[in-house]
Amino acid sequence: MKVKTLGLALILALGLSGCASMSSTVDGKTHVFTSQQSCPALLEMDRGQTLEVILDENPSTGYVWALTENPKLFKAEEIYQTTPQKSDIPMVGVGGKKTYRFTAMQAGDEVLHLRHARAWEKTSIDEWKCRVRVS
Repeated sequence: MKVKTLGLALILALGLSGCASMSSTVDGKTHVFTSQQSCPALLEMDRGQTLEVILDENPSTGYVWALTENPKLFKAEEIYQTTPQKSDIPMVGVGGKKTYRFTAMQAGDEVLHLRHARAWEKTSIDEWKCRVRVS
């Protein structure tokens, strides 16, 4: 009887840990994604929660990440940080990370759409989209 109970407990523990590792929330309030991680088909959020997207970017190439449209339901912030260098001398052409932080302000549905492109070109080399429902 103890073997069955232990086996069942092990299966439940593994199942629950699998669900927890799929979550993108880091503190129960902030969802974090990178350009390599796709957003779920529909991301459910509450007002006050935050969605962060961390993207590799090198503006010296002309390719930058940009919102295709300003969000209506979110307060959007954009932060760029260069990659730390081994020397104190700034290096031309060194890339970094751009972080978009979206804080849910109103209830509703919206698609957040980011493009990685040159401003003067119509085609992008990468895109990141997320359909979000805020309640």
